[in-house]
Amino acid sequence: MEQWENARQQRPLSGRRRVLAWLAVGTVAAVGGGVVLRQSLAGAEPAAGAVGEGGRRWSDAEGWGGKVPGAGSAVRITDKVVLDGDAKVGSLLIDTGGSLVFAGDRSVTLESAGNVEVRGVLALAPDAAHTHTLRFPDIDERRFQGGGMTVVDTDTGLWVTGRGYLRLDGAPRTAWVRAATELKAGDTVLKLAVAPEGWQVGDELAVTPTAPPDAEGFSDAYDLVTVQRVDGPSVTLAAPLQHAHPRVSLGGGAVFGAEVLNLTRNVRVEGTEQGRAHVHLTSSRPADVRHAVLRRVGPRAVGKESWNGQPVSEPVLGRYGLHFHMLLDTSRGTVVEGVVVRDAGSHAFVPHNSHGITFRGCISHNTWEDAYWWDGPIDTRTPQGPSDDIAYEGCVASRTVFEPNPRGYRLTGFSLGAGTGSSAKDCVAVGVQGATGASGYEWPETSEGVWTFENCLAHNNLENGIFVWQNSEHPHTVSRFAAYHNGGWGIEHGAYLNDFAYRASVLYGNAAGGIAVHALGRDKGTVFDGLLIDAAGKSDYAVATLKHQLDGELVTLSRSRLTGYRKAGVAFRATGDGKPDDIAVLDCEFGDGPELWLDPDAPAPKQILFRKAGQSETLALGKAGPGLAAGPWNAATSPAAAPTPPRQVELPVLKFTDGAPRTGRVTG
Repeated sequence: MEQWENARQQRPLSGRRRVLAWLAVGTVAAVGGGVVLRQSLAGAEPAAGAVGEGGRRWSDAEGWGGKVPGAGSAVRITDKVVLDGDAKVGSLLIDTGGSLVFAGDRSVTLESAGNVEVRGVLALAPDAAHTHTLRFPDIDERRFQGGGMTVVDTDTGLWVTGRGYLRLDGAPRTAWVRAATELKAGDTVLKLAVAPEGWQVGDELAVTPTAPPDAEGFSDAYDLVTVQRVDGPSVTLAAPLQHAHPRVSLGGGAVFGAEVLNLTRNVRVEGTEQGRAHVHLTSSRPADVRHAVLRRVGPRAVGKESWNGQPVSEPVLGRYGLHFHMLLDTSRGTVVEGVVVRDAGSHAFVPHNSHGITFRGCISHNTWEDAYWWDGPIDTRTPQGPSDDIAYEGCVASRTVFEPNPRGYRLTGFSLGAGTGSSAKDCVAVGVQGATGASGYEWPETSEGVWTFENCLAHNNLENGIFVWQNSEHPHTVSRFAAYHNGGWGIEHGAYLNDFAYRASVLYGNAAGGIAVHALGRDKGTVFDGLLIDAAGKSDYAVATLKHQLDGELVTLSRSRLTGYRKAGVAFRATGDGKPDDIAVLDCEFGDGPELWLDPDAPAPKQILFRKAGQSETLALGKAGPGLAAGPWNAATSPAAAPTPPRQVELPVLKFTDGAPRTGRVTG
């Protein structure tokens, strides 16, 4: 242990006083230096168990050489220390062999004006009745430099380096639960689909928007409320709801109430409204981060660009909410459970070039930039660096924003980036703002990853539910997806050529329509099979083709039901500056109105095949012209051969969970 009296100067104590400090703790450091708490991948360290509270007390002046560190002290810990009361320091280094454990049976806060670096062990693991807080109160975001693998003095935050071990281990709380009933403005009681575990009086909840896209504020009408009482699945609020949150029936067995997100945890790492912190991990020892809230993280800097004459800010490179930075295989086995990142100025969860991390029951709420993300390519000609075997299980991206919003091009809740073996299951993207191409889930350009994507939901996003913009080499499958009340398309599918299979999914009441088709097939062709697309009177078309940049393989819409559209089920609207349509609509059912419509401004199609459900005849659609009269779809028709024999409609039957997955503490 060492301490310096002036944290800004970083100058050690001198003379006799410094010698006394070293003498006072030398024996303790020697005893405690070999204690470790986590099993390494190489098997050289014992497995993590309960973090013990042996060692000297922070409040014991003798252990510090006669004086407990104060707000101006730069502290170095080389032995075992227990934080047994509130403390303030100028900065903190927990060196190799040292540990700082917050006392589990009391609520304590450590404030640091500068960096906290962990080369040894830092553990915040309170019992359910108490709260542990690490706060950075004096951050000046203008001084941040960003980038790199090493600690930067000006970039104040929590750094876990070398073989440091971070344990943030709060009391379990059910991360989110859906409402079991319609919620009305003025309601003070929430009826939930399942009884939440661990919710307490005073917890802060966010109730997500569910209103249709023609309602005012449909994508940002959140209620932030406080728990007054919990009786099983019934939660009484301290104040009434300000907005209505209808329960929405999509068909296919899918009925959704608003998600009620619990934003409170009893482990907290936070900056302030005046300055945001960050958490940066480069340690080769996997961290345990569970049931913690990281608030006011993700610093921003004034950028070089402006909007309407005013400078706009941009994120600081590498200084994100929870950032696993280039750990490769050493991060395998890491589990991040029940963690909330909120009120953040940058990306929330970032497993950058770090493999084998599971995010379970996590929430990003009110964060800027793509919420679940890792560093993208430097340009559109360079592939993204991969992160393999990333798992998002029951995670939520809620109210993802950008400054200014009209510049939020392709903003997304979940960026499904490059790598292999990754999955997104039972996740929710809601309230994502942004502009053209923004979405709940994005398969981004030059960042092809092969994902298992199942039972995910996107609703009340300002633009799209899903946005794909890839020229992919591998086939991709999206199954049991639901999108409702988005301000754009349920699925906007590009870029030029790729092979995707969308199966057993429901798209309901999206303002632009169910599906926009930009891309044609690459090798096998893209397939939309067994879908229920209900425009719910919100859009002219259930499906529309748009510009096809390159000539490719057939796109097939099959065994689906299209209904609720105002003008036609499928509109063929390929543009004259691109390639013509190459589409087959086979064995589909339709609601009232024309099944198809060929835009007179579209070029002559390469191929449009149509066979209605229950019929054996297949027709080819072409442009009307001399000798070819326009039929009921503004098209000329002729007999054609289909690539498959007639099949029955196969509508989806969806079974979504109504709450986050169950999570637990490190030690059970």
